[in-house]
Amino acid sequence: MLQDIRDSASSWVAYIIIGLLVLSFSMWGIQEYFGGGAAPPVATINGNDITQPAFNKQVQQRKQVLQSVLGANYQQQYPDESMVRKQVIKDMVRTELLRQEVGEAGFRISDASLIKRIQQIPQFQKDGKFDPVLYQRLLESQRYNKAQWENELREQDKLRQFENSLAASSFIPKAELQRFQKISEQTRDFKYAVVTVKPESITVSDIEIDAYYNDNKQFYKTPEQVKLAYVELKEEDLADSISVSEEEAQAIYDSQSERYRTTELRKARHIMFKVPSELGADAIEWNQATEKAEAIVKQLDDGADFSELAEKNSEDTLSAKKGGDIGFVAPGDFTNKALEDSLFTQKVGSYSNAIRTDKGVQIVQLDEIQAPEQKSFESVREQIINERKSQVAQERFIEVADEIANLVVEQPDDLLEVSESFDLEIKQTGVLTVASNDGIFAYPKVKTLAFSEDVLTENLNSELIEVADGHVIAMRLVEHKPSEQKPVSSVKDEIKNFVTVRKAAEATSEQGRNLFVKMENGASIESIASENSIELISHGALRRDDNRVPQGLSQRAFAMPHPAEGDSVVDGLAQADGSFALIELNKVTPGSEELDDAKYQELSQRVNYGRREFSAVIDAIQEGGEVIVFEDQVSSPDQ
Repeated sequence: MLQDIRDSASSWVAYIIIGLLVLSFSMWGIQEYFGGGAAPPVATINGNDITQPAFNKQVQQRKQVLQSVLGANYQQQYPDESMVRKQVIKDMVRTELLRQEVGEAGFRISDASLIKRIQQIPQFQKDGKFDPVLYQRLLESQRYNKAQWENELREQDKLRQFENSLAASSFIPKAELQRFQKISEQTRDFKYAVVTVKPESITVSDIEIDAYYNDNKQFYKTPEQVKLAYVELKEEDLADSISVSEEEAQAIYDSQSERYRTTELRKARHIMFKVPSELGADAIEWNQATEKAEAIVKQLDDGADFSELAEKNSEDTLSAKKGGDIGFVAPGDFTNKALEDSLFTQKVGSYSNAIRTDKGVQIVQLDEIQAPEQKSFESVREQIINERKSQVAQERFIEVADEIANLVVEQPDDLLEVSESFDLEIKQTGVLTVASNDGIFAYPKVKTLAFSEDVLTENLNSELIEVADGHVIAMRLVEHKPSEQKPVSSVKDEIKNFVTVRKAAEATSEQGRNLFVKMENGASIESIASENSIELISHGALRRDDNRVPQGLSQRAFAMPHPAEGDSVVDGLAQADGSFALIELNKVTPGSEELDDAKYQELSQRVNYGRREFSAVIDAIQEGGEVIVFEDQVSSPDQ
C-alpha cells in the first residue's frame, strides 16, 4: 500500500497521506538500556522537554516521507540534513505550544468521534468499508499498537478542532477585501529588454584554468570511500518468530475483558437558548435565557412533548428541525460536565433542568440507551495475538540489543560471535562515500560513525547504533580508500565550463548596469534596445498573475513606484539565470472596487483569512511562551 502511494505521489497531498501512516511518538529509545543515560533535551517549551530520541525519530521519519514524495529530487532539494532538522524542530516547538494551549482550553475528542474518524480513513478501508483486520496490520507494519495510534490521532483531532474553531469565527471586513481586490487586480503597462552575453563569445585561457584549479584544489578530490560489514537487529523480525497459543490469547482476553467492550452511547434531544458570548454577555442576557429555559421545563412538567417544544423554541436551528435530536452521545462528547453528568444519570424519557453551558442555557432529554457490548473472543483474537507478539518482541529486543551492545565491545575485532550467538547475517555494503544516502547510510549516525577514528583507523567494531525505534546496527570496516587529489588534466573541461559561465554572467551584469545608467540619464528603452540589438518586449497592460513574463521580473515591475501621468520610471534587475533585465514602467491602473456577494465569497476564500488568523494566534502563543532551543543539539546529526 505504501509503495502504491509512493508510485502515485505527485504533490504534497502524498506527503500528508504518508505522514498519516508514520505518525511519530515522543518516546525514549532502547539506548536508555545500554547507553550513557538520558541525552540532553533538544528544546524546552514552558518546562516540557523535547527529547533527543523523539527529535531524531521525527527527523528520520520526515526524511523518509520527503524521500518517498520527492524520489530522486530529494538530494537536490535537501543537500544538507540541517535543513530538515531545522524544519522539524520548528514544527515540534509549534506543535507542543499548540498542544499545551489546546489542553488548557479543554478541547476533547470522544471515543465515538475517534472511532468514526478512524473508520473514514481510506487506508483502513477495503471495498469502501472499514476493515479492522487491515487496520491492525497497517498499524503493525508501522510498529504501533492501537493505543499509541489512537492517542496520537486524538491529539491531532484536538489541534484540528482548535484550528477550525478559530477559522470559523474569523472574517475579513468588506473594506479590506475591496482594498485587496483593488491591488490584486491592478494592471501595469511596462516594457523590458533582457541583456545576455553568450558564453560562446567568452574565451578562457589555460592560465585561467590553472589559476582557478590552484585556488580551489579542495573541490577537486576523489571522495573518501569505505566498504562495511554489519549486522542488524529488528524488533519486527523477532515478532515474526514468536508464536502465541490459543490458550494464552484466551487467558489475556479473560483477564482484560474490559478492554474489549464497546462504549455506552445515549441518544439525546436538546433545547438551547443561545447567549451571544459567554465573555461578552451580561447578567441580564443570561437571566433572560435561563427564564426561557425554565419556562420550557415547566411546560414539560405539565406534560408537553419535548420534540414539539424543541422544534418551536430551540435556537439551535439545525437540531430544532428534527425535534431537538442530536443523535447518540458518548462520554466526552459534551464539553460541559454538568450537561454530560445529567444525561448519563437520567432514565429514558426524562429530561434535565436548565443547565448553563458555554453556548447558552440548555435542556437535555434522554431518548435511548445503547448499552456497551462485550466483543467476542473470535472477533478480537487476531488483535490479542498480534499485541502479545509485539509485547514479547519488544521485551526480547531490549534483552538481545543489550547483549549485542556488550559483545561488540568485548569482541571488537570482528562480528562473528555476534552473528553466531544471535543467528544474525553479516551483511556487506557496496562502495560508500559521505555523499551516499542509500542502504545503512540513510541513517546519519551510521554515516558519522563509519568515518570515525575507531572504525576507520583502529579497525574496531562500532558501538551498537539505534537507527530507529526497534532497529539497531553494529558495523566494522572491510575496505577503505582515502581521498585523492584529481590532476588538473582530468577536470580541465569542467573548470573551463564553469569559468566560462561565470565570466559570461559578469560581463552580462556589467553591460546591463551600464545600459541601466543610460536609462537613468534619460535614454529611452527603445533606443537602447535598438542600438544594442536587444529584443524589446511589451504585452500591454498585465496583471500580477500573467505568466507571459518571468515571475521575478513581474514581481519587480509590480514593486516599482507609480509613474507620473505621461511619464515613466525605470529599473534594472539581475535575474537568476544570469541575464540582466531593463524595465520601463509606463502606466499603473488600479483594479475595481465593486464587490458583490459572490465576489466577496470568492475573495474571502482566496485570502484565507481564517488560516491567517490561526497562524497569528500560534505566533502569539509562541511569543508568549518560554521556548529554549538548544541549537547544538539540533544541528548535530550524530547525537
